[in-house]
Amino acid sequence: MPSQLDHLNEAERLERQAELADSEHAREALRRMAQTSRLSAALVGMLEASREDQPGQPGQPG
Repeated sequence: MPSQLDHLNEAERLERQAELADSEHAREALRRMAQTSRLSAALVGMLEASREDQPGQPGQPG
């Protein structure tokens, strides 16, 4: 599963591509993809935080 940082890096890459896109349609599509990557990063962060709150889960110490 991609990490939170992976999703954030992808969002930044997509935002840079959106700035360079040659049509409004492409810019909007790339911006939506970047937003999705940022939302994915937030979800991954929430999952990681919930695992930290529950010691004894598989793959976690405790």
